[in-house]
Amino acid sequence: MLLAAMVLAVMVAGARTEARAGMPADPACAVPDSVLAPGEALPRVASRLAEDRTLSILIAHSAKPNPKPGIVGYPVRLEEELKRRLPGLDIRISVLSLPGEAAPAMVAPLARAVEERRPALVVWQTGTVDAMRSLDPESFGIALQNGIAEVQRRGADIVIMDMQYSMHTAQLIDFAPYVSYMSWLAQSSDVFHFPRYDIMRHWVEDGRVDFADEGDEAKRRSYDFVHRCIGQLLAESVATMVDRRNGAGH
Repeated sequence: MLLAAMVLAVMVAGARTEARAGMPADPACAVPDSVLAPGEALPRVASRLAEDRTLSILIAHSAKPNPKPGIVGYPVRLEEELKRRLPGLDIRISVLSLPGEAAPAMVAPLARAVEERRPALVVWQTGTVDAMRSLDPESFGIALQNGIAEVQRRGADIVIMDMQYSMHTAQLIDFAPYVSYMSWLAQSSDVFHFPRYDIMRHWVEDGRVDFADEGDEAKRRSYDFVHRCIGQLLAESVATMVDRRNGAGH
């Protein structure tokens, strides 16, 4: 009787955690599955969580360290959302800023940071600088492969995130080869690709965000929307993948 009660309690707790992990994002942020599909389980994260229940995430990007004044960046939003969705875990997020660096130049410092900080998961945000400089997509792809291998070799899972979208920059810069390469590489390497470019394009085309409005308040609202929603959608994706480890809830 006692054993049955304990089993039931564990099942209920697991169901509650799974439900929280699978909570949908704010409807204003939501995108169809054709834009953002769920990823698979994260085996290295699962192994680390089995040891100490700590989900440490390193976000590496080529942007300046801080977003626009008064805007809470998506890494902070991501941490808040993951704590809400995965209450049984200790969530720790750190950021590696490599301003203005293309993918090939990010590989070595990324590998060093993973070696030093020992994250369970890396979110590698790249491709913007490569596209702006019209660098060889093949060199970009080789750098991606090398970076993924270096991270995984050091015991961490990795998510690759592509660039932001705005109608203006899309008219000036050809992002398509880099986005396509990331998508193809993710599929062939069994790595989750967070399609920020397509997500933001969906929001723009759906009229949810407008970067064409030059007013300061309109810009602030747009930037706030993007960081808040990217944080939510990325948290939803990560929480779902964490919840899929070993095919079960926590």
